Amino acid sequence: MTDVGAIGVVGKVSTATRGAGGPGEVMLTVGGVKECYFANSDEPIAEGEMVLVVDVAPHRHVVVVPWADFPVPS
Repeated sequence: MTDVGAIGVVGKVSTATRGAGGPGEVMLTVGGVKECYFANSDEPIAEGEMVLVVDVAPHRHVVVVPWADFPVPS
């Protein structure tokens, strides 16, 4: 099962992603519930950075890209 509702959600990296070196973690609010997901990215993304979910995978994994130069929803 996948969390397709997470696609398009903006979240905050809680544990840095390592690009090809492995996943990190990101906090997302999906369906009104704030939860932690494993996050994969093409390039490393530092802890505290805002990201956009562009894809989902099984077992609470999401694929993220940096969310830069855009207003961040509260």
